[in-house]
Amino acid sequence: MDTLVATDTLLTLTGHLPGPARYALADLQRLPRHELGATAIQCFSGRPVAELQSLRGIRLVDVLAHAGFCEAPRAELKRCVIIGHGQDDYQAIFSWSELFNSPLGDAALIVYEQNGEPLAGHLGPLSLISAADRRLGPRNLRQLHTIEARRL
Repeated sequence: MDTLVATDTLLTLTGHLPGPARYALADLQRLPRHELGATAIQCFSGRPVAELQSLRGIRLVDVLAHAGFCEAPRAELKRCVIIGHGQDDYQAIFSWSELFNSPLGDAALIVYEQNGEPLAGHLGPLSLISAADRRLGPRNLRQLHTIEARRL
């Protein structure tokens, strides 16, 4: 893991890792960037929530790998769930298999820009979205602050 900026921590990774990892926005922006084009967010019932022109951020799997999560034995990793925690106590939960053994992992993003602007207000500074889900609302987490790797 690279040296991280100690001040202005926006995101903390905890749990089944070599040690806790803390990321400032500058740390996250140094990881490989991914973009989503036009994105429609709907709640599980199908009700429209938001229409976005673009989202920019980093893949959840890349942050987990950077924090050392993938260094554990594969038999242990397959028993893990990844939980994103928002400031409002909302949680988004992923299995190891979803993230690392399916196309869903390529589209689970930690978002720091929306429509070309930094996230702010009730959305940010970080959000989490699972863009490969049928309905994006249930795992669209605002004000992401912690990612927990929990072994079951």
